[in-house]
Amino acid sequence: MNFFLMLAMVLFLMLPCCAQSDHLIAQEMVGKWCYISETAATDNNHSNSCITLQADGSYEAVLDRSSFANGTPFPISQDADRGTWWVKDNRLFYNSDSNGESSFAFQKQNHPRNESIPLIIVNGIMFATASAHEPW
Repeated sequence: MNFFLMLAMVLFLMLPCCAQSDHLIAQEMVGKWCYISETAATDNNHSNSCITLQADGSYEAVLDRSSFANGTPFPISQDADRGTWWVKDNRLFYNSDSNGESSFAFQKQNHPRNESIPLIIVNGIMFATASAHEPW
């Protein structure tokens, strides 16, 4: 069989799977992000509540709810979770292995007291980078 014909067939067979996926992995958000209080002035004040967003679209979340201010709502109901993630507009979508698909609003900004610390703010909760990230 002709190489180009075989290549065309392989690409044609791949189209349905790839064309259906509109899941965008925001590479600038890849890394480990940990809860930080608004009053913390340095990135050394991370808690043990962290979300790790991988470049392959997977995530792992470990939440220590005692580190959150009393009554702080967080959309993930478990203390540990994993699954896949993607971004569309200003929403961070996730498909939890145990709880299914959902999303929440997010924004990127620098810490209000230390502009050199990039944050992801999820439902009003600040997560500071625990990996190498330049400020937004």
